[in-house]
Amino acid sequence: MFKTIHQHIKTNKKEKGFNVAEVAVTTAIIGTLGSVAYPTYIGSQQRAKCAETEATLVSIPPIIGSYIDTTGEIPTTWDDLSSIAVVMTSSGPATGDLNIPIILPRTNHELSIEGPDQSTYSLTANCYIKTVVRGTENKPPIEGDPKGYRIRSCFNISNGASDLKRGINSDDQNTPNCG
Repeated sequence: MFKTIHQHIKTNKKEKGFNVAEVAVTTAIIGTLGSVAYPTYIGSQQRAKCAETEATLVSIPPIIGSYIDTTGEIPTTWDDLSSIAVVMTSSGPATGDLNIPIILPRTNHELSIEGPDQSTYSLTANCYIKTVVRGTENKPPIEGDPKGYRIRSCFNISNGASDLKRGINSDDQNTPNCG
């Protein structure tokens, strides 16, 4: 009539582990959270790369000004600017003519410098923020796409004026003024 303690424990012992329903619900919750968080994560990574591109673009006019102050000459090559401060590319320090675009490290964004034209250098960097839309993953950004930005800067070597504008690629108001 009375069971021994050993027999009582043996009969009330449950199986360890999760049943199929618990695993399915957990997988569905994790999948839903991942599908919401992933596009936000990718977008924030790309915005950080654009911010890094902008920081590099903003650092170049002081280097140009310092080179002119130091040597009294206008820089014509990246090597000239490297005597003041090195501008890095995806393949090492920037070299060659200033009018040849460079690819910035970690971002793969192209940076180009034009000038000086009437004492003004123009700097342009193209920065694309790709958003994931079903069915368009492998298509390039469309001209005028609100997520395709161009960062433009100018630097006037005669008066030290500089300006920076960010905006949509086809936006005409995205032209800096260094008059």
